[in-house]
Amino acid sequence: MKWKDFYELALENVAFSDGSMGVFLQKYGLKGGESPELWNLTKPEFIESVHRQYLEAGSNLITTNTFGGNRLKLSEFGLSDKIREINSEAVKIAKSIAKDRAIVAADIGPTG
Repeated sequence: MKWKDFYELALENVAFSDGSMGVFLQKYGLKGGESPELWNLTKPEFIESVHRQYLEAGSNLITTNTFGGNRLKLSEFGLSDKIREINSEAVKIAKSIAKDRAIVAADIGPTG
């Protein structure tokens, strides 16, 4: 799906976005104090599964697993040197699942 297609869809109908990545990852075993963004590198199959489930539920837009993918937040986990790798992999994963079915958008959260 291209941005133009998404825009036209949103003008004509209701467009649906995905929901919380974190809740799903907790279901899959993410523990408190663990970086969900690191899972882009260590457990990509779970990130793929979350995106896939949102697409199957009808999402037209999926967001990358990058909510805390900034230098300040990742430094809390000793991962500030992996920012580019973590965020690049998140985009790659989302795009590989979305294909032509949905738009992929970056997810940017607070720095903490």
